[in-house]
Parts: sequence; structure tokens; C-alpha cells
Amino acid sequence: MHWVGRILLMLLYSLYWGGLTFYTGIVVRIIHSVLNDPMEGGLITQRVTVALQILGFLTVLVMTWNNVAIIRKSRKLGYAMTALTVMLAFSLFGLLLIHAQLDTVIDGDAMQITDRVLFDAGHRRYNQLTTVQWMVALAYLPTTLLAWQITDSHSSDS
Repeated sequence: MHWVGRILLMLLYSLYWGGLTFYTGIVVRIIHSVLNDPMEGGLITQRVTVALQILGFLTVLVMTWNNVAIIRKSRKLGYAMTALTVMLAFSLFGLLLIHAQLDTVIDGDAMQITDRVLFDAGHRRYNQLTTVQWMVALAYLPTTLLAWQITDSHSSDS
């Protein structure tokens, strides 16, 4: 992968994973401590998470490009990175599905949840899948840096 592609990957990855980390670790707590109505906070988080998911899918595309370049030089590392990318893609897709399910039990006009049991179950799954997403993305970073180091050293040996 050319250095421009690596920079693009690191920029997208930083925006996506850093944004996810900052948002879930800090912003969500601030939203719910500042706003008196949890529904208002939830409507904000709903929009932000959609943006994070779009950023995640863009990152997955560039990760795939990176994986192909690594597979050409190191099958073992490339396949490991591909497995992580597939897990991330599936978690992002799962989040989209859960998001759609949550939307069906939220009445934005009335500012209320129409089915609390379904909402709570969906929200719990959403949080669990977000944790998987975060951990898989975390594992991808050192794996990529190691792969670049190894494949670059093999390239300079030739």
C-alpha cells in the first residue's frame, strides 16, 4: 500500500475509532448529565452514531485495501487483518440493523419510547455490539503497524 493510502487509512481510522472512543467514553455521559430529558439526549446520540457508522464503513473500505496489500507480502498477517475487518464490518452492519429496530419503538414527535422492553433489549445489544466494534478496531491498529513494519523490512531486504 502506497504511503498516501497509509495516511488515508490512519486519518480515517483516527476519526472513526477516536471519535467512537471520545463519544462513548465522554460525550454520552455529558449529554445525559446536562440535558434533563433522557429522550433529548437519546435523539442526539441517535444522529451521532449514524455518522460514526458511516465513518466506520468508509474506514472498513480503506482497511480492505490495506489488507489486500499486506496479503501480497504476508498471508498470515493479511488474513488476520482481514478477519478483523470482516468482524468490524459485521458489527457495523449489526449496529445498523439494531438502530432500525430501535427507531421503530421511538416516537420522535411525542418524544417517547413506545415499547420500553423492546427498546431496552435493543439498546443493550447495541451497547454490546459497540464494545465488540471498539475492541476489534483496537486490535486492528497494532496488527497493521506490525504488518507495515514486517512487510517494509522484507521489501528493503530485496
